[in-house]
Amino acid sequence: MPSKRTQRILKKLAIAAFLVAAFVAMFLAAFVYNPFEGDLRDVRDAVPREVDFYARKTNLRDDFGGDEGLVVSAGALPQPDFWGSLTDANGWRDLQPGPFATSFRRDHLPQLQQAVDGLAQLQAASGGFIDIARDIVGQELVLAGYTEDRSKQPAQPLQQAWWCVYARVSWRLRAAHGLLGWSMVQDQARAAGVEISAIDGLLQLKSPQMREPLFLARRLDCVMLGNSKDLLIQSLRLADGSVDEQPFGLAAHYAEGVTTPMQRWVEANQADEPNFVEFSAATSSIDGFRRFAAKWPDATNRDSMNERVLASFLNLKGWNSISGALMFEEGKLSTFGRVVLNSNLHTPFQTSFYRAEKQDKEQWLTPFLRMTPESACAAAALRVPAGEFLAAMHEALLPNEREMFDDVMRRCMFQGAQLADARDLIDKLKLSLLPRMGFVFRKNVPDLAKNEKGELYVPVVARAPIPQIAWVFWLRQDIRVGAEGRTPAEDLVDMLRKYGSSVFKFANIYNLPVNGLPEPVWEFTNPQIPGTGEIATIVFREFLVLSNSGPLIRDILRTRYSFDGARSLLDGEQYQRIADELPGAVNGFVWLRGAKLLEVLDDYRQASEQQNIEPDPEWIMQQRSAAEDVVRRTKYPQYPSIASLPKSLLEGEFQEAVRAYLREQWGKASAGFSAQDLPNIDQLRGMAKMVDAAYLQLELENNYIRFQGKVVTNW
Repeated sequence: MPSKRTQRILKKLAIAAFLVAAFVAMFLAAFVYNPFEGDLRDVRDAVPREVDFYARKTNLRDDFGGDEGLVVSAGALPQPDFWGSLTDANGWRDLQPGPFATSFRRDHLPQLQQAVDGLAQLQAASGGFIDIARDIVGQELVLAGYTEDRSKQPAQPLQQAWWCVYARVSWRLRAAHGLLGWSMVQDQARAAGVEISAIDGLLQLKSPQMREPLFLARRLDCVMLGNSKDLLIQSLRLADGSVDEQPFGLAAHYAEGVTTPMQRWVEANQADEPNFVEFSAATSSIDGFRRFAAKWPDATNRDSMNERVLASFLNLKGWNSISGALMFEEGKLSTFGRVVLNSNLHTPFQTSFYRAEKQDKEQWLTPFLRMTPESACAAAALRVPAGEFLAAMHEALLPNEREMFDDVMRRCMFQGAQLADARDLIDKLKLSLLPRMGFVFRKNVPDLAKNEKGELYVPVVARAPIPQIAWVFWLRQDIRVGAEGRTPAEDLVDMLRKYGSSVFKFANIYNLPVNGLPEPVWEFTNPQIPGTGEIATIVFREFLVLSNSGPLIRDILRTRYSFDGARSLLDGEQYQRIADELPGAVNGFVWLRGAKLLEVLDDYRQASEQQNIEPDPEWIMQQRSAAEDVVRRTKYPQYPSIASLPKSLLEGEFQEAVRAYLREQWGKASAGFSAQDLPNIDQLRGMAKMVDAAYLQLELENNYIRFQGKVVTNW
């Protein structure tokens, strides 16, 4: 047993040790890092509400297989868990020469590699004290910033965006940040080529390798690194609880675009620990997006009817912002969010389109999907004023095409009266159409059926990779005309039959019977109709179907009534995997099947390879008369007929203009694709190979679009 004197010595030593430890702790807390300071409640509380772009990811370390998977080293990029499966997937090789992969390797990969190399140098310089996966990126990362200088009026685009990275870090990074303020540490950094100095409560970092200085700050466990001093000072005020500013996490567009739909998605999918990436962008403030929106989609694009029609629906210039999230699941990628619109920039048609009312999907969407054949590569259904849509299609025609179409309509009688033009016909039809439409797309398989003479019922001269397409219209049952009580849709079919040969120049008109149904499909054939050589239609029950393929309409009817075991889209395993997460009421729905879409893209690729081949002589013979008439009306309208052209003009300049027009139309027979488009087509083919099925669901309002979608992968 120690003596009393020894006990007193030990007691004094213990007190001294305690005092030294307390002094060291107070010194570290005052000048390095306070281990009892706690954590920031929410990193989003430090992000300014007005930022132009924002992205957030939690638990990034787990996506790379934990600390062992997320290895940061110079000259190498860490690979996420799914990377091996992705690069082994059928279709990955097709993506590599495409414009997306090429531009990423050229414009973004070097910057990403530079950032990883910088982190690797930081980790090496710490002598093992700092581990990137454990201490920096493992918990939570946020990237946010500005693309415009709001201190100027009006706001001016920035040559380089102001950005800031926010990260929850370990105690090691907190201590390291505190040590950076010491002159001894700054001297060592200066010797290594990095200049560290204090400025306005921040640490400024400079080196010869940096084009501009970086600024570093910390609040509790949140470290902030960025290229804008003002942005970091603003973030520090928010982290300190400033009442004069609001954080990004309380912004209305963030709540409506991310927080609320995320809660709905988690409940619908019963996801306990969802793996998501949040994103938000003020698209109207991003100069690159504004320049892109100014030119696409182009309502005046002479070479693309599809783009002109798309411009009727889509106006990117009116997109103020987009917010949402990407959800990573096993074999699936989901997304949801909201686009905020500037309704003042809507066209009259877009105003009516975005005001379409939502309806229970069981009342309109499910019946449509039940009649969509399982062989379809894509299907879409929209709650849209059908008459206004047809008017927008009419307006999307080129002026000379619209004039020719209107001229044809003026030669027809409809419901006992002569039509004024195509718009007159649309106005008479639209009262009988409900505000909804459906579209079905399928690979074009040539109809090889022959008559008793051994001739094709539906010959095709204008070869093109255009798929079979069907438009489905819903009919009002309370609008009927005349003593017989006929619908305007039935009168439309009668008009096509009456004037089919004389006005519309159809070569033949056939009935295509559908087993089990009294109504036949009416086929109107002309070898010059691209791809399919016909248009077809039927009125049955509450539907009017228009198509470029009679067999497609026949299969739609067989599917609706399950004739011969026909299966619908609803019967497929792919749809069943997503059915439960669809909301009860929707405005729009788009569905894709990767394998079926690949068949269509293969047709486009083959056509693109052959586009530069000289026009087919038989095709030239079929087209020459019409081409001469078009050239005369567009280039030489002062002459009333071909015969009135001067001989020198007719045999010289006119013939050359006709040959140029024919070559142009031959190119358009490939649906606007050429050999130069092969990288884009191959990129789409690669994506199609990697996708089993995908859907996109829309809810439309006058000032926003709410979307939700999912991709079921093949890898």
